[in-house]
Amino acid sequence: MNATAVKPSVDHLMDTPLPVLINELGVTLIESGITDREFFGAVVQRKTGELLLTMPRDRSELEHDTVARYLLAQAFGVPVPEMSAPIKTTRVEGDSDPDMDEALRRVREGGVV
Repeated sequence: MNATAVKPSVDHLMDTPLPVLINELGVTLIESGITDREFFGAVVQRKTGELLLTMPRDRSELEHDTVARYLLAQAFGVPVPEMSAPIKTTRVEGDSDPDMDEALRRVREGGVV
């Protein structure tokens, strides 16, 4: 997690308007061009501590809000119930790899990964 961010409570994570929450946590929100319907979003922590929340465009407000909060809960270790199918999360530990760095660069530039 970003070194300057404090772990939010469950209530704060769920009740704070999402744009305010993202700003408070120091998270960078990136709209992804990934069109795969099985991609719901991702949170990546860079070596610098920067936290990137990547969310696909063109999803309903409910889906965007729910998935974003869930991914932030996972990233900050906030205990929330697991999401139901079809949403599945995978946690990858360790240093970033060149392929992931290139994918993030493309997403930031508005390209499709």
